[in-house]
Amino acid sequence: MTTYLTILFTFCLPFYACGQPKDIKGMTIDPSIKTEVEKHISPLEAGDLQKKILVYNNLTVADLDEEDELVLSTKEQDNKKIIFKSFYYWQGDTLGIDGAFGLFGGTGFTIKIVQGKATLYHMLASDDFPSYAYSEKDTLAWRLEVPCTDTKIILSEIPAPHKNQVLYGYVEFKSGDYYAGSYGDGQESLPRKKQRAHMKIYFKSAELDL
Repeated sequence: MTTYLTILFTFCLPFYACGQPKDIKGMTIDPSIKTEVEKHISPLEAGDLQKKILVYNNLTVADLDEEDELVLSTKEQDNKKIIFKSFYYWQGDTLGIDGAFGLFGGTGFTIKIVQGKATLYHMLASDDFPSYAYSEKDTLAWRLEVPCTDTKIILSEIPAPHKNQVLYGYVEFKSGDYYAGSYGDGQESLPRKKQRAHMKIYFKSAELDL
């Protein structure tokens, strides 16, 4: 029996440590990321909303290009924090993680982990009018998930479903191009603006009960 357990443990060790999978493509598991996250965020009172998702002030580190020119840049040393929200959820065998600057709409990221692979997207969401599209002629959407390059994902762990764990993490990415619309008198004002973003975000998330 002892020999059997030894063989089983030796076989499982490369894939799991303390129950955590280590072979998810596209990301790293590092529990120490929690320490760095806490340096970048600060508490914020958000009332009843805080019971559903985590809301806090978060440091913004981002570059935004519009029509292939840099129009906005924030650096870590600027120490500028704004409202940020984040949550994760399980849907079937998929773990989804969202984080965005802004209380209702916003801009940030979404991670989807399924079948041993993590994929990172630049997420944009609008709260007034559908505002984003993948191409200049697409119908504007309320929410967009833009494919990214130069991605980096670090998570403190893979949370178990329905255990109310707090998840800590870091993402970095360069988004592909997307188009942003604007409105005047309730109608879209053309032309749309081609945009892309480069962001670095530390975050913590709580589980959203779907």
